[in-house]
Amino acid sequence: MTIATRSPLGRLRFLGTLMLGAYLLINLILLALSPFSDGWPTWLVTALAVPPMVLGMVYLVMPIARR
Repeated sequence: MTIATRSPLGRLRFLGTLMLGAYLLINLILLALSPFSDGWPTWLVTALAVPPMVLGMVYLVMPIARR
């Protein structure tokens, strides 16, 4: 069943799972980077956080949300 054919409640659960997963994942990544990136400009910390964030969303959070 695709996302488009799910009920509104299913879509809300999918959205909530993605939001919670993204929130937790980005905070864990930023926490892991904080000892190394203290005092770095925001754009550089963001550049370091984006690759693991995308991988985590594609291979961890989105598969969990689809279940």
